[in-house]
Amino acid sequence: MKTVQKSEVNRYQKHELRFASKLMSVIAVGALGAMAFSAVQAQSTSSSIMGKAPTDGTVTVHSETGLTRHGTPNGKGRYNLSSLPPGTYLVSLEKDGKTLASLQGVPLYAGKAFEVDFACDNDQCSAAPGH
Repeated sequence: MKTVQKSEVNRYQKHELRFASKLMSVIAVGALGAMAFSAVQAQSTSSSIMGKAPTDGTVTVHSETGLTRHGTPNGKGRYNLSSLPPGTYLVSLEKDGKTLASLQGVPLYAGKAFEVDFACDNDQCSAAPGH
């Protein structure tokens, strides 16, 4: 009779061990999934404004919340103002403290970039959404 009871105890212990092992696997997979989801969410909370501008100018962005950032075009006339929070922006081209052109109401969404191109002919500059 002792061997029957011992056999039943061993089966019960094996069953509990398998259940505990499966439960730990489910918890581990769930935790990894939650960390991956958090990492993806963290990467998509900002955006950028980029485009073309004369190399001798400065591009300035002003948000509706008061944030201001400045950037200068590289040697090829490209600029990129990154890590901007979502919102609505005024994007301006400035030179020697004077605003030459601007585009108001530029919408930024999380994880999406917006292009604003500036063009100058003689003393006349204009701003337009890029392609």
